[in-house]
Amino acid sequence: MKKAFFWGPAALISAVIFYFNMELGVLMVPSMIFILSFVTERDKIWAWVPALAISWLWVYAAKEIYSGYNVFKYSFYGVSIFPIVAWPTMLMGMYFLVFVHINGRNRWYKWLKFTLIYSFFLILSEYLGYNFAGVRLTSGTGYAGWPVLNIFHCPWWMQAAYFLNGIVFSGIIAFFSDRKLTWNYISRHVRRKFS
Repeated sequence: MKKAFFWGPAALISAVIFYFNMELGVLMVPSMIFILSFVTERDKIWAWVPALAISWLWVYAAKEIYSGYNVFKYSFYGVSIFPIVAWPTMLMGMYFLVFVHINGRNRWYKWLKFTLIYSFFLILSEYLGYNFAGVRLTSGTGYAGWPVLNIFHCPWWMQAAYFLNGIVFSGIIAFFSDRKLTWNYISRHVRRKFS
């Protein structure tokens, strides 16, 4: 109940901000998710480490392609802010909203189920973002994208990496979640080791 008290209004505020100003929403929404995760999800904040590592390595590897968007103008060293904040936020959002609710016999089942849900959500968000919100990569104009859905206007290797980001993240989460690795566990273990 306590979590709903924080996350419900935050989701509503985020949607309103994003609707009226996508550029500001791109900065506000991830900031709220990051801050709220420290307030309501303390036992899960360790997952920000792989989310940020996977996301930022990917954005660094594809930085030329992420040089601009039609609706997002803020950039950081020539890379649009949008993928820098959107990738880790999406991964963590999926973790908080989906992964923690997946029941399974073992970590491999959880990994597979999360991967399938992530893939569906990725396709849906690409569809809505491109076809309804009008979000377009400047460098994507030369790529036809997927037929019928009109999504993924980028090279094939970039499309594969989009799916791979979630697959790797969910594998890490499934592996460590199964072992009850949490921030509290890590800090207790480190304190014992150095006491």
